[in-house]
Amino acid sequence: MKLKITQTKGLLFKGFLLKTGIIVLIFLWNTNVFSQDATKLPSELTAAYTSTLAPGTTITIADGTYSGSFTMKVNGVGTSTNPITFKAQTPGGVKFTNGQQLKIGGDYCIIDGLWWQGGNGASNFIEFRDGSNYAYYSTLQNCVVDGLQVSGGTPTYNASTGVYASVKHNWVVMYGNYNTVINCSFMNKISSGNFILAEYQFNASADGTGLPNTRCDEVGHKIINNYFYKYAKIDDTYTNSGDSEAIRIGTSEYQNVNSNALVQNNYFVEADGENEIITNKSKGNSYINNTFRRCRGSLVLRHGSDTTVNGNYFLGMNVDGTGGIRIVDSNQIIRNNYIQDCITVIDQAQWNNGITFLGGSAAKAVDCSVTTGLSNGYQKVENLNLSNNTIVNTNAPLFYNIAQGSTDPLGSVNDNLIYFTSGNSNITPVINQDYTALGTALTYSGNVWKGASSLGATNTGFAEVAGITATQSGEIFTFTGADGKGADMGTYTPITDGMVGNEIGACFVNYLGASYSGTCSVVIPETLVVGSLSTFAHTGGSMDVSITANVSWSATSNDSWITTINPSSGTGDATVSVTVTENTGTESRSGSVTFTQTSGDGNGTTKTLNITQDAPPPPDPRDGLNLINPLFADVEAVYACHEETEANGHSGKFNDAWKSLDKNPDTQWAGSAALGECASAGYTSIIYDLKGAFDLDLVDIATTSGKTYNLQIWVSSTVPVSPETYPANGDFTLAYPSSGFFQISTTPTVKVPYTISPAAAGTRYVKIVGDGQPGGSRYTTIHEIEFYGDPVSLSVDDKQITNQVKMYPNPVSNILTVSQIKTQVNVIQVFTLDGRKVMEKPIKSLTSEIKVDVSTLSNGAYILNLVNSDASKDSKMFIVSH
Repeated sequence: MKLKITQTKGLLFKGFLLKTGIIVLIFLWNTNVFSQDATKLPSELTAAYTSTLAPGTTITIADGTYSGSFTMKVNGVGTSTNPITFKAQTPGGVKFTNGQQLKIGGDYCIIDGLWWQGGNGASNFIEFRDGSNYAYYSTLQNCVVDGLQVSGGTPTYNASTGVYASVKHNWVVMYGNYNTVINCSFMNKISSGNFILAEYQFNASADGTGLPNTRCDEVGHKIINNYFYKYAKIDDTYTNSGDSEAIRIGTSEYQNVNSNALVQNNYFVEADGENEIITNKSKGNSYINNTFRRCRGSLVLRHGSDTTVNGNYFLGMNVDGTGGIRIVDSNQIIRNNYIQDCITVIDQAQWNNGITFLGGSAAKAVDCSVTTGLSNGYQKVENLNLSNNTIVNTNAPLFYNIAQGSTDPLGSVNDNLIYFTSGNSNITPVINQDYTALGTALTYSGNVWKGASSLGATNTGFAEVAGITATQSGEIFTFTGADGKGADMGTYTPITDGMVGNEIGACFVNYLGASYSGTCSVVIPETLVVGSLSTFAHTGGSMDVSITANVSWSATSNDSWITTINPSSGTGDATVSVTVTENTGTESRSGSVTFTQTSGDGNGTTKTLNITQDAPPPPDPRDGLNLINPLFADVEAVYACHEETEANGHSGKFNDAWKSLDKNPDTQWAGSAALGECASAGYTSIIYDLKGAFDLDLVDIATTSGKTYNLQIWVSSTVPVSPETYPANGDFTLAYPSSGFFQISTTPTVKVPYTISPAAAGTRYVKIVGDGQPGGSRYTTIHEIEFYGDPVSLSVDDKQITNQVKMYPNPVSNILTVSQIKTQVNVIQVFTLDGRKVMEKPIKSLTSEIKVDVSTLSNGAYILNLVNSDASKDSKMFIVSH
């Protein structure tokens, strides 16, 4: 705009006119740029027009019913304090009946109060982009999309199945970063495609080609206070039926995008499109305080790690096909969720249960730096935190599904509460389906249940608690007799139909889509979610817990041994470090930290972080005991009723008895109770000579990984007349256990100690008796065995051997002389230093000098054992040098 200034000869007036002209110029310039509020028809919202709008502008869209064909484009750039607003003249007064598209390509733009009702629309008809212009910090709020159909015709209805042919048709597609859909209602969808899809191709790279990689950049979308109603079940035989979620966050190819989206305080009713109500396919997302009612599906963590699922209600209302949460991928935190009256026995029974575990094997928690090779399969489940959830009257509360693999999930399942009311029609065991194949590697503790038909498996991490009492509170239950167990829902109660049109969904329609005059204020719910910690080691230390919040908070320790909380207060999200001291007691201990909201309407609301710490390990029973066989040669395997070796007809097998003593965990003795001399007794047995009398305190045994064996330990002090004669069965006494068999399950490198109490006095021989594997093989295997005990005190004669025997020459070439022997020596044995016996010579009579021919031995060091008549022995080293 031009300003004409008229000059005069008077200097006074000249200055005055100049200043006045500047003021007028500034006024007119401000009016042109900053005062652009206007009322427009929706067809006037073109890219050319909206891109010129200044921050703070409000465009009012004239009320009316619009059936023409046009696309609205929003491309202005506002600011956080001065957004550009496009709003209906009255909420719901702008009604579209022809599926008119909306493209949001601006920053800090708000679209408010529009109503799409029926008609045909293109897929992706509301997008947070206009071409290559992607929206940032923009909001779709207080809008309704109801009954929009696919452009080009109505899907074919199958009367026999009650479902529709599938044509993919997404309603809202979120591109860009930090965009929000809040207080909107999405209703009556009959074609496949999502109510809301967060599409991350252009978050993975700016131009969608993959390079440069931007997957590590946070996306940060929010989906809050919305209403999702009546998504008709899509026939799963039709193409695209698997893309029929109410919400999908990400895609398989971009599962490692750092999404960090928030889905909070939404209400889902009969969102039946497919058996995934919400599908998580990206990293770091949070699903907090949502209510699912009569939805035939589950909240599914399909791809993408580091997800938080906290404080949600799943109310199946006994509709078949309803479920809770399905778990894939790693670092998932699932806490404080309430699941009730869900049942799936007719359709998709293995997919929709209370909690469904899967056993995928694809790469887990893929880092955001990875750009290729991402699998659309099922990822490994590791570092799972499934704690403090409540499951009530739900068919198959915990379901283990091996349909996509049997890789064991890893993580913790703690403090959950499972409850059935008496006579409930959904009663099942707590644990269902393929627990043995999929569930045994998880760590379970503190879980409680009542009313189930059984636990369904052997698991000490669950306790049936008769004292649990359920009290009806509206449509849900509260519980006593189970402190610290189950979900802490705080002040959040289930969303109901009556809340739609006020704090939930758009303010101008009710829960059925009829016109309604509600409260048209958009309120972001206050959030304070405290994560959880795994159990601290007894040594103490620090661990980090995640806080998800949009309010201020403070944290206080309730126990003196929880010493540091850093930071102890804050506003918004945070990572808090918790430090505990060493546990010097004898038992594990529990404590807590209280987080208190210090701002907003919920000021004073508290959340509890439970802290547990292990007890110190018990003293090693081996401590202070004498190891009888530190070397291979110190003990000898003198008898085995069967050895699995080639000599006994087992091709390629070399499982000799002596290999249980060779200090090599990769070798073993194996014998079958059904073969050899064992067959007549019905048990395997192996006898060890301790080569002396000992008060036997402990036997240490290592066996084969993944197998359980039934064993007994027998002892004898009987001394044979000659080395070829060993104690008969009648000479042995059962030392452990006192009766029956004990079971051992360990690995070749981990020996399990068995204490003989009181010590078996004067033991010379130990016999291990095996009864094979429970319900399986008749074989018994021992990889390593060691014995602990003190030698029986030497007599005067014994001491004479130890103190007086001489040996020469040393080094020796041919004949080694052993002299000054005062007592009877029964056997001379020679061993290599690695424990191999290379010579054994019986001595028939008492003699003071013995000569040993070592001329055939190779150069090197050897051990000479002298064994006397009462099993005492003296060991000396000599060197052969030819």
